[in-house]
Amino acid sequence: MENTEIFRRKFLEFEKLTINEENKDEKLIEKIKELKNKHREPYYSQYDFIDFCRVCRNRIAHNSYENEFIFYGEDMIKKLDGIIEEIKHPFKVYDKSTKNVYAANLNDNVREKMKKMMENNYTHIPIYDNNKLVGIFSEGVLFNYLYENKIVEIDENTLFKDIKDFISFNKSKEIIKFASRNRLYDDICLEFINEFKKGSKLSCVLVTENGKEEKVIGILTAWDILGR
Repeated sequence: MENTEIFRRKFLEFEKLTINEENKDEKLIEKIKELKNKHREPYYSQYDFIDFCRVCRNRIAHNSYENEFIFYGEDMIKKLDGIIEEIKHPFKVYDKSTKNVYAANLNDNVREKMKKMMENNYTHIPIYDNNKLVGIFSEGVLFNYLYENKIVEIDENTLFKDIKDFISFNKSKEIIKFASRNRLYDDICLEFINEFKKGSKLSCVLVTENGKEEKVIGILTAWDILGR
């Protein structure tokens, strides 16, 4: 019966964390579904497991302990414990972003940086004028530059300052947003989803200390969110 009691206490903790005091009369299953539909973690990715735990908790409440070793094993308790920890300490956007951001300066050679991007599957790189962030370079920027200038190549001497107007945040045709490092990861995922629902595409979110146009310490692209 030891695992049963541990599981019962863990699930009670989960339930208290999920339903706050202001909504204590709300049914747990309705709250879990609501959070899942809002793409909140861990309710979104762990919905089936959480609902299974809810059913198991009901078995305990009705004194139905058969097959205890299946329902209340150590792996199940460990997974539930991980879910509780994630609710207590939700991921911040910086936690999930690509760090050690590869960047370029206005005086850098475009083709050389493109080669690095292809080798490392980078889709976006921030561009600086010395230490000041001035824009971002991506495949979309390159396409717009080639299209509007009616040229078919960037030669060996092209520098980022030569295409400065296209990498500027103010003139970019891509949707680029900023987020402070402590923004919730779930909130950023929801922004990607909402833009998609509107028929537009949020290309990437640049993570900075304060969510402003400053040094980029992390990047989240649409590709990073696809797993959601």
